[in-house]
Amino acid sequence: MQRTRTRLIAWSAIGVLICGLLPAAAATADSAVPTAAPTPVSTTTPSPEPEPDPEPEPEPTESPAPTETASPDPTESPTPTPTPTPPDTDAPAPSPSPTDEPDEDEHNDGPTLPLTRELITTRALTSPGPQPVFRLPFAAGQRWGASGSHSDSDGIHRGAIDLAPLSSSDKRVLSVAAGRVYRITCATGWFLGVDHGGGWLSEYYHLTSAQSGLIGNWVEAGTYLGTAGQTLPCGGTPGSTPHVHLSILNTLTTVPDGKRQYVAVNGIQLDRYTLHDTTGAYNGTWRDLAGRTVLTSRGVTCCLTATGPSPQPSGWASGLPDTDGNGIDDFSEVIAWDTDVNADGRPDIVGFGARGVYVAHGTGSGFGAVRQSAATFGTADGWSRASHPRMLADVTGDGRPDVVGFSNAGVDVATGDGTTFTAPRRWLSDFGKNAGGWVLGKHLRTLADVTGDGRADIVAFGDAGVYVSRSTGSSFAPPTLWLREMGSSQGGWTAARHPRFVVDVDRDGHLDLVGFGDAGVYVALGTGSSFAQPRLWLANFGTVHSWRTNTHPRHILDVNGDGRPDVVGFGDAGVYVAVNTGSSFSAPTLWSTTFGAKAGGWVMNRHPRTLADVTGDGLPDVVGFGNAGVYVAANAGGRFATSVRRSTDFSALMWPMDRAPRSLVDVNGDGRADIVGFAADGVHVATSNGTQFTAPVNRLRNFGSGSTAGGWSVASHPRGISSGD
Repeated sequence: MQRTRTRLIAWSAIGVLICGLLPAAAATADSAVPTAAPTPVSTTTPSPEPEPDPEPEPEPTESPAPTETASPDPTESPTPTPTPTPPDTDAPAPSPSPTDEPDEDEHNDGPTLPLTRELITTRALTSPGPQPVFRLPFAAGQRWGASGSHSDSDGIHRGAIDLAPLSSSDKRVLSVAAGRVYRITCATGWFLGVDHGGGWLSEYYHLTSAQSGLIGNWVEAGTYLGTAGQTLPCGGTPGSTPHVHLSILNTLTTVPDGKRQYVAVNGIQLDRYTLHDTTGAYNGTWRDLAGRTVLTSRGVTCCLTATGPSPQPSGWASGLPDTDGNGIDDFSEVIAWDTDVNADGRPDIVGFGARGVYVAHGTGSGFGAVRQSAATFGTADGWSRASHPRMLADVTGDGRPDVVGFSNAGVDVATGDGTTFTAPRRWLSDFGKNAGGWVLGKHLRTLADVTGDGRADIVAFGDAGVYVSRSTGSSFAPPTLWLREMGSSQGGWTAARHPRFVVDVDRDGHLDLVGFGDAGVYVALGTGSSFAQPRLWLANFGTVHSWRTNTHPRHILDVNGDGRPDVVGFGDAGVYVAVNTGSSFSAPTLWSTTFGAKAGGWVMNRHPRTLADVTGDGLPDVVGFGNAGVYVAANAGGRFATSVRRSTDFSALMWPMDRAPRSLVDVNGDGRADIVGFAADGVHVATSNGTQFTAPVNRLRNFGSGSTAGGWSVASHPRGISSGD
């Protein structure tokens, strides 16, 4: 905080004679560096205590015991932790009320003594890594005063910001991003910093109750580091009010010898704001993601409101089920999309925007520029999620995915050449809303190679049963009724109540049908030219057992590594697994006592749960996006281990499913699934290193819900990234 000088000058005039100048002796709050050695910051227990982890994410106290049935027992209403509406920070802040008058030539708010950084881990970097997504260093919902940028005593770059709780009762200082805590020492004391990777560091000065026990440990964003104060462990000035002097550095920043590698914070985003320099240190304007000025700082000025890493409005707007929360409704994703558009082994991002199909190719370390790859299939051409499923699959057999859309009049295909998609062509005048009366929510339509010729065919669950239209590579053959079961008029199967999947359950090389009916799990084995009569493989997981599509997600995938897909269901009491024996599914056992509607209050349209291999051992783990962050229950073979929070980012509170979808996919090719989140300001990626997720990085400022990132809406513009597994 800049030093202020108050001088009281009194003039006494007798005629034209000046009697004298009376200098004031008043001391200022921000005086020069004290002569006595400052006291190192305290390491006692903080007050208030660090924020506890909110429900719904209780940790099991012991390994789950097997149970005979997997009944979700939804007779009682689940009682999840309430979801508060994020505070509104779009409105302009109150008129600026500077706490100090800025003085452009003072830069000694930060440490002034020579410093040594005791970095716990160092890596040989040749260039800076991408900047993490930074939060504000105080709790969501709190209003703190903020300054503009300024320099520290070395005078290199305006790389620091002062943030003060002022009248806020919560004075905790929190880490701005995930990373490993380190200590910065000087001759008279020490303070804390966090190494975020890629050379990026954040440092926190003036703290009281600094948490020395965290040194050397990995912490998540929002971890309590200490309390805003006025301590001077390494020199400087205390400022006129308790605050944190936040500095951003990068170890590869070019500075003169002996100077600190501060990064100019002008334009860097914290929370949903960016700070822009104006004339004079400590001065600046804070703007929201739409570019609107919400605070003009002249010194520490009240106030900014913290909302979290990716604030989004609450609500559920799409009206369509999305079991895994990736932004693609379950009716359009019976089979996972294949978004590796250029077939280079790296998943790309594909989005259906207002005016067509847009693609950003994966590079392994990020994503390339967004380009329009097809000029149709968008809302401007009349396509809607409510009526027209769109998906990506290889229907030509060339190894590259194509775009397939079920329009009112039939099936339109735009073939892919690895870079763009051709102009769409009508491949079949059937399976449309007006061509056959196919209705979303009643009839499922998907693409899968059921003939074994390398080309994806249409598999459609209609009124009379299951129809298949074989792909010829340039069109779809007329529909053939392969099975007189599993239809809305043949057993009362509907998309809204009965999930169905196309997967090889018996490992004979032919895709089969798996359906969750009223009485349990049915399987219709495929022959390559038809489906056999369905057989009840398991009398569980059905509607008569109280499993519901709007409450209890069910999946079919191989969880024990024997090559046969098993049943995984998220019931009231936790996660149940029924192992595939090759001719039936075994009795369900409880593999995890969390992630359930009653075992933690996990809600279908608020807390996405899915399975992905985040540890890299080849077995899928449970990943859940809870109120407090991302929880993982690692696959221990025969059970899921105790749920552990792996990230405080991507939480359900800040990433509601109707605005901010999240996917699990391996973006860097290391064999571990990473988190890809579509935030307001673009695409955030947190990579998995096997034990935790790194600090998220904004890899692409597009495909986001904010106006500056394309204005993409879950309700209107499906976006996806998947390897097609």
